[in-house]
Amino acid sequence: QWTVDFFGIQAGDSFAVVYDEKFVNGTSVGVGRVWGALFKHGGKEYYAIPYAQEQGKLRYWEANGESLRKQLLKAPLKYTRISSKFSNARLHPVHKVYRPHHGVDYAAPTGTPVMTIGDGTVTSVKYEGAGGNTVRIKHNSVYSTAYLHLSKYAKGLKVGQRVRQGEVIGYVGSTGRSTGPHLDFRVWKNGTPINPLKMDSPPAEPLKGEHKSSFDGVSEKYKAQIDTIQAHAMVKSLFELL
Repeated sequence: QWTVDFFGIQAGDSFAVVYDEKFVNGTSVGVGRVWGALFKHGGKEYYAIPYAQEQGKLRYWEANGESLRKQLLKAPLKYTRISSKFSNARLHPVHKVYRPHHGVDYAAPTGTPVMTIGDGTVTSVKYEGAGGNTVRIKHNSVYSTAYLHLSKYAKGLKVGQRVRQGEVIGYVGSTGRSTGPHLDFRVWKNGTPINPLKMDSPPAEPLKGEHKSSFDGVSEKYKAQIDTIQAHAMVKSLFELL
């Protein structure tokens, strides 16, 4: 949810997982600890390597030692499709003229929960004309976000409130100038609007330098196991084709 937008997976994506399976009297009763994973998405490879740099706190990391947990989520809701992308000259669906659209429109049913993509402080909760019911959040000195066209706000949400990453702040709607239910999601970096789909969020928890050598050994171990799983899967697929 921090590194991969799982609502935007596509044909050709794949995954491999090393995990414990629990058995009672020979019957599988569930999955235990995940020891490593690889997710191939959009032509990129994302590893999940378990490592505890603090006693008793197992976390998952990318193969290069960056935390998989990021300061900002990849998407603020479970959406049906992207109906409009970030653009400096989009043909407006209502006015039929070309205007900047510095956000991403996520089409989704009315009432779909909308989450804040990161920890932050609510700076505005109000109706904003064309934007309809809108929530604005300041995450830190660099990033801020806005969530437009909401049908309603989360119960009790108010200006000045601290919100946590993944917390529901409202629900999809079609308030304001809108042709159907969707979320218009916007991000600013140092006051400048940026494309949310191309945003790279910094890790929330960096790997400390003194753990680098130890982590590299763990990473190579689990990468080798994952690669072996993938190789076996490819051979199996070839036999099935033959």
